[in-house]
Amino acid sequence: MIIRDLKIGKYNWSLRIYFAVTGYYTDHIIKSLIDIQCPDELVVRIRKNLKKADMDTGFTYSNKRQRKSVIVIGMHSSHAQFLNSCEHELRHLVDDIAMACRLQMAGEEVAYLTGDINSELWDDIHRFTCCKCDKCNSQN
Repeated sequence: MIIRDLKIGKYNWSLRIYFAVTGYYTDHIIKSLIDIQCPDELVVRIRKNLKKADMDTGFTYSNKRQRKSVIVIGMHSSHAQFLNSCEHELRHLVDDIAMACRLQMAGEEVAYLTGDINSELWDDIHRFTCCKCDKCNSQN
């Protein structure tokens, strides 16, 4: 598992993202959710799902008042499935930031935000999507 903290300064937003999660890390992730005041009933449901450790899954929880999010990307069955799960969850993050900051959903600012987040996370994303470089293949 890889944990990455990202500060999105323009929007005063903090993100903790977990890549390649297995059920083993459930308690660590649950603590992160509790730290940003995820509702108890949602924590219970997330804990059950994390313990199942299904492949090609993920979730995003954002506390919009605190401007903090936790994203989890589970283990993946292929490079394409990792990218699918990752981009799906990043879309939820961008939507949450846009809603909290009252950005136009179809506007340029949301498009730039999406690109900026992807650029910041590129090294992590590349690690799970590269199917050509030996360095990355040895880490998958």
